[in-house]
Amino acid sequence: MNVKKKRLLAMAAIAMVGAGVMMTLRPSVDAPVDLRAAERKVFSQFGEDGVIEKIFEVIEPTHRYAIEFGAYDGIQNSNTRNLIVNEGWGGLLIEGNPARAAALIENHKDYPGVTALHAWVYPGNIEVIFDEAGVPPDPDLLVIDIDSNDYYIWRVMHEFRPKVVMIEANPSFPPPQLMVIDFHPMNYWDYDRYTGASLQSLYKLAKKKGYELVYSMSFGPNAFFVDEKYYDRFGIEDNSPAKLFQMWGTPEHDGTLPPGKRFLRHRAFKIKKRFIMDR
Repeated sequence: MNVKKKRLLAMAAIAMVGAGVMMTLRPSVDAPVDLRAAERKVFSQFGEDGVIEKIFEVIEPTHRYAIEFGAYDGIQNSNTRNLIVNEGWGGLLIEGNPARAAALIENHKDYPGVTALHAWVYPGNIEVIFDEAGVPPDPDLLVIDIDSNDYYIWRVMHEFRPKVVMIEANPSFPPPQLMVIDFHPMNYWDYDRYTGASLQSLYKLAKKKGYELVYSMSFGPNAFFVDEKYYDRFGIEDNSPAKLFQMWGTPEHDGTLPPGKRFLRHRAFKIKKRFIMDR
């Protein structure tokens, strides 16, 4: 083989190796998905309907099955009503307030694919409720909105793995602040800032469970997490809470409680409020 041919072959080999290196280093993520532009209100409170629709353009639903608790009456500020009425989805809707649960059941009597229940949801019963209601092990969407033990309920879910989880983050504790309210099975929201968990704490929990943050609403407390296997489809370069969190006017909380706001009160007992600032 003459010198010229040897040089040409060598150059070709170098080019092929270089191309292989470039292919190895090239990011595997897709083009960014603009979830903020997708915000659109049909029944939801802050435009979550449009975000949910966009997410399920990116992730093909398997069962077209959604779960929401607390679901209120299934219409006002509902995050699943649009899917049920306009997209033909089925699902499980749960409400803890008896009067609202009665309205929830009435409002879904014409949707045979939907199970509506009155139940007080807490970590000790959630997967039992799912199992008895016939929830598939991989539901498409889970909406957790009970303004209290949201973090703990998601933490104990192991038998059921939704593709997408929408959960409220407490906006009074912005990133990088960690905060989870102390657990009690009878925790409830008394209209102050003692609720749920910060976005940073939810992000930390999600990572442990194999989920990635893809969006935090431009107004309102809801955040969206997807199973990590779908994350690259959203083209997000930095999904840290500090990057995605959008402060919308709630002043930062330092974890102290004023007199008169230090307990949740039930008829027979009271629950001492405590912010856990390192979880």
